[in-house]
Amino acid sequence: MILPPIPTPFDREGRLDTEAFRELAEALEPLVDGLLIYGSNGEGVHLTPEERARGLRALKPRKPFLVGLMEETLPQAERALLEAQEAGAMAVLATPPRYYHASLGEGLVAYYQALAERMPIFLYHVPQNTKVDLPLPAVETLAQHPRITGIKDSSGDLTRLAFYQAHLRDDFRVFTGHAPTFLGALVLGAEGGILAAANLAPRAYRALLEAFRTGRLSEAQALQKRLFPLGNLLSRGGVPLLKQAMRHLGLPAGYPRPPYPQESPIWKEFRPVLEALKEEGWLL
Repeated sequence: MILPPIPTPFDREGRLDTEAFRELAEALEPLVDGLLIYGSNGEGVHLTPEERARGLRALKPRKPFLVGLMEETLPQAERALLEAQEAGAMAVLATPPRYYHASLGEGLVAYYQALAERMPIFLYHVPQNTKVDLPLPAVETLAQHPRITGIKDSSGDLTRLAFYQAHLRDDFRVFTGHAPTFLGALVLGAEGGILAAANLAPRAYRALLEAFRTGRLSEAQALQKRLFPLGNLLSRGGVPLLKQAMRHLGLPAGYPRPPYPQESPIWKEFRPVLEALKEEGWLL
């Protein structure tokens, strides 16, 4: 499965644009297998509770979707969990509490288990943003819970993917969020990718996944090599670069919420990569 973490559109003044949000989701959904709403590239941490609810009400996904959850405590998470349930999400994708992570101890496992009592959960390992590692023993323990159904690992650490393949139950769903190592993650048992780059090149990543699944490994390797600059630069440029690229392609992705920049300093480096892939027919 290929699921893009869709951006949340804000206007130039930082106001949530629900009409653009709906239009963007409707443009992307036919090209992919599902969506992630309010993930890292969806700026979930930048939204008020009221905006989260308003944005979800504006969307009517027909395919499976996840909703990001990036709270610090269970009371903070309650409203977001209820709204994700009411919207029909297949699961929430939850980062670990991070501000006091050094004091969390066994509370990490307890937090995820408590979330899972309310609805299905995907763990979210994204240390480049949270600055927190999900300990592998904790992942192994949590994967035994019947409603903790998967993990998105954006670290790019393939040794972790090997651990998941060797130690977790067979039906535990593993997705990578790291486009530069997408093929390596597939080799190590990942089901698919929840990739920022899939907002721009969904056809290419679906083609890569299909080539791998059908044993056309040389084709998969060639596609991974061709797509590497796209994923690598996006991992450096983050939300400002992704939104600028999507606006360049005519998609209503909006702007990052202030104080983050509206234009990326690496756009000049990224644009030729984007244009070359567009000429080859790999973009939207």
